[in-house]
Amino acid sequence: NARVLFLDEPTAALTQFEAEKLFEQVHRLRDAGVGIVYVSHRLAEVMDLADRITVLRDGATVTSAPKSEMTIDSIVAAMVGREVSLTRQVTDDEIHTKPCLSIEHLSTVDDCVNDVSLHADAGEVVGIYGFVGAGRSELGQALFGMRAPREGIVHVNGTKIEVASPQTAMASGIAYVPEDRLVQGVFRSHSVRANSTVATLKRIANWTWIPQRAEAERSNALITQTDVRAASPELPMDALSGGNQQKVILGRWLAVDPKVWILDEPTRGVDVGAKASIHEIIRDRAADGMAVIAISSDLPEVMAISDRIYTMANGRITGEFNGATATEEELAAAAVPESEPRASGQDASTLRTLLRFREIGLIVALIVMAGVMAIWRPAEFATLDNFLDVLANASLPAIVALGALLVICAGGIDISVGSMMGLAAALAAMAAKSNAPPIMCLAIAVSLGAGMGAANAGVSLLGRIHPIVVTLAGISIYRGLMRVFMQGREIMDLPTSYRALADGTILGVPKICYYLLFAAIAVHIFLNYRITGRRIMALGNSETAARLIGLSKAKLYLTAFTIAGALVGLAAVLHTGYYGKVQANTGAGWELQAIAATVIGGTNIMGGRGTALGTVLGAFLVALLSNVLILAQVSSYWQQFFVGVLILVAVLGDAALQRRTGQSE
Repeated sequence: NARVLFLDEPTAALTQFEAEKLFEQVHRLRDAGVGIVYVSHRLAEVMDLADRITVLRDGATVTSAPKSEMTIDSIVAAMVGREVSLTRQVTDDEIHTKPCLSIEHLSTVDDCVNDVSLHADAGEVVGIYGFVGAGRSELGQALFGMRAPREGIVHVNGTKIEVASPQTAMASGIAYVPEDRLVQGVFRSHSVRANSTVATLKRIANWTWIPQRAEAERSNALITQTDVRAASPELPMDALSGGNQQKVILGRWLAVDPKVWILDEPTRGVDVGAKASIHEIIRDRAADGMAVIAISSDLPEVMAISDRIYTMANGRITGEFNGATATEEELAAAAVPESEPRASGQDASTLRTLLRFREIGLIVALIVMAGVMAIWRPAEFATLDNFLDVLANASLPAIVALGALLVICAGGIDISVGSMMGLAAALAAMAAKSNAPPIMCLAIAVSLGAGMGAANAGVSLLGRIHPIVVTLAGISIYRGLMRVFMQGREIMDLPTSYRALADGTILGVPKICYYLLFAAIAVHIFLNYRITGRRIMALGNSETAARLIGLSKAKLYLTAFTIAGALVGLAAVLHTGYYGKVQANTGAGWELQAIAATVIGGTNIMGGRGTALGTVLGAFLVALLSNVLILAQVSSYWQQFFVGVLILVAVLGDAALQRRTGQSE
């Protein structure tokens, strides 16, 4: 029910059909009385949609008037402060006869590029146009060695080349300006100088030494050549506008003196003035004899700069056109993808199902491992006592792992849980020895754990440093405090009432298993059915997107770490009650068990995805593996090795599935 809606470059990643659907909604909302601010560099869209047009330059309003009083030329002049031309008249007598790049039947292993053949002559600008998903960017990446080819032949200046990596592509005379400069092109905190020379350091270095004067001269020359507007070459790239950042990247790749220059969306997200400047750079380089491949979803741009234009759809070339005579209608029609879905859609659906129900795989793994041991060592493994031992040995680490799940899902990590557990166990046991009621001892441990978790999150937020650094320090701090309080002595002979919190069975099952059951149900409900839990998952999945819908990272971080700390405190009391003592090494190594259980259980180590059931199953898999190794008389020294291998396999398998589903779509 918004009354004012801001749309910032809403069609940047849309097909023409999708953009038209968006425009219908914009008109519908406007007619319904919603005020809409539409920010765009695509002036044709602005002229089509706007009632009033406001032009900004350098953060200030230059002009604002009804659309009827403005033209595209007047808008461009206001934006740039001077008259510029965004069109190029390509004449039929511009003939390029010296082949520079030749591609024959190129396909990639991920099927994003299929049987592509094209050529670009020296001094020629060849445009590649298509809608989102057409395979344009993937073609550029394949030519630069960023995607593995399945088949095909590539020649540069008549010489067959192998583009197995960006390094081999550069050595063959190919340069590539990526589509997403912020992710693939810019070193944000590095200076303009460092960004402009990073690809050519070997050319100016004496052995491995970089002469500062030579680097500065090279950087200044590139800045001048590409007309970068920067107060100083030592400014960080973050201080530059998008257009100037793009020109720095263009200069970086011009410095390698390429024969073939591949530009993927060269003017995306830049203002009109920068666009005109970049077009001029492209034309000048082509005039110098370079073969330029300009990949763009901006049809007017492709038509403005290209001598010839190829259209793509579904990873294939669908047309070749003369840049001087082609019409927008012809190019758009040729770029329309086929209506049939790609064959990989079913594969993507199958893989998404695997990702969704990975807990079934964990259950199968547990059954298989147990079945093998029951056949191999039936007298030792297939007994009720051994089964209960596995349950007990898995329950306490699983409770700690449930806390780790919350922290990791929020996008953080806590590697101090073992030391936190030791300190909480020591203070709760000392209170019990002083005749404090068991419930009070439990409250002390849970409160202390929650406080330590909140402290970890608070220091991380206030210092703006990753929690792994804070909790790395916490390992020593909490363990040191524990040993100060214990003064080097074990705490033993705990009261029976205190031990009764965890020791013993109910219906033949160890009490600690019931604590795990209740904790797992609570965490499951919290993550899936409570607002805060859903917000924690959203924060871990995309901090930027979470911030843009008004979520507070500080509140959610504190909540996740505090609850995780409380679960550590609970596990500390249960561990002490179950085993009857606290030693100087109580809790040591539990951070590995907690993280192992969450990752093996399918939690994304980068945050935003995980389940309580998967975490519990992961903890049981680790406990069962430990039990198997003991019964197989494998040295305890090897147990951590196998757990580490299990973590690595889980992470690599998860990453492979994620990449595969991404490629399939």
